[in-house]
Amino acid sequence: MASSDPDPLLRLRQSIAASEPPIATVSSDPSSEATDNLATATHLQFNNPPTSYSLDTPTRFVSSDKPVDLRSIWFAWQKKDVAIPDYIASAQSLNEELAVKDGASKVQNLVFVERLDLITWLEGASEESEYIKGLEPDASATHSAQVASGAAGGVSTVPSGAAGTRVGRTTDPRLQKIYNGERRMGDRNSVLRGIKPT
Repeated sequence: MASSDPDPLLRLRQSIAASEPPIATVSSDPSSEATDNLATATHLQFNNPPTSYSLDTPTRFVSSDKPVDLRSIWFAWQKKDVAIPDYIASAQSLNEELAVKDGASKVQNLVFVERLDLITWLEGASEESEYIKGLEPDASATHSAQVASGAAGGVSTVPSGAAGTRVGRTTDPRLQKIYNGERRMGDRNSVLRGIKPT
C-alpha cells in the first residue's frame, strides 16, 4: 500500500519513538522481502498503520538548499553510532553499489552538524531543527484560520458598545483607595539623584 501521508520524515520519527523502526524492502508490497542492503532496497515499510514510502522520496530535511531523500535519512539513522570517517566511507561504498545498480540513486553525505541535528531530532531529543522545513498547511486549515481571524468569510466583527457612550474608564472606589496607598516608583535616575525642583 502506497502512502497518502505526505511526510515520511515525521512518520520515521514516530516509528523510532515507538521502538518500531521501519524495514527496508525491495517493493511497496507489505509482504515483500526485507533487506539490509540499501543498494537493493526501494521502499521503507512502516508497521502501524502499514504504509510504504519510496526511498527516493524527498523529505523536509534540507541540505545545501536541496531536500534530502529518504534513503539518505535512513542511512544516516542506521549509521548514527559510527564515526565520521566510517560514515563517509560507508556512504561512498553505497553510492558505488547504487551506481552499478541503476546510476540514478545516490546517498547524500550529510555534514557532521546536519547529521547530528537530524539524529537528535529523530530521537526526539529536540522539537525543532534548523534543517527541517515546517509542514505545509493544508487548504482547509488555512481557510479555517482566515475565517477565525476575520480575514475571509465568516461573521463580521461587531463592536462591543455603541461609539461614544463610554468616555472614560471608571475605577472602583475601593481599588482607587488601595492604589493611593501604594508607593510611587520612579526611574533609576530619579531614585538615585532625586527630583530637581522646577
